[in-house]
Amino acid sequence: MNAWYSELIELALLASLGLGAIILSVLWIAALRRHGRAKLRGILLLTDVLALTGVTAFVLTHPTYYKYNDRRILHADIHEVAARYGDFDWGSVQEGKAGKVGYYLYTDNGPIMPDHLKHYYWIRYDETGTVFEVCEGVQPGG
Repeated sequence: MNAWYSELIELALLASLGLGAIILSVLWIAALRRHGRAKLRGILLLTDVLALTGVTAFVLTHPTYYKYNDRRILHADIHEVAARYGDFDWGSVQEGKAGKVGYYLYTDNGPIMPDHLKHYYWIRYDETGTVFEVCEGVQPGG
């Protein structure tokens, strides 16, 4: 899928969640004014809706790995990424050349079919230093 379409879908989902939270808030505030006993239920439901909206927004902005905000990294300058998240664990930035750098995530030593390889959060950038792709993958040669 084209990156523009996926970003538009993501923004539409976030906007609809926000609009839904606003509409539910208005409905519950109106219900609270009419019925005093519904106050506690209304506050709890509003809290649940806001928490669900926050969690959904976090998941949509961090789809590759929870530590790294893909929306901020994509189309950013590679030096801004390094300033924000620290030095890269694999690779280094070379001026005027496209490249790939990575942050170490974990080593898969799980109990069921482990690959025993180091997994990285890969960031690819072009000659101008603009990030155009992020993904999770294993160490080179693995």
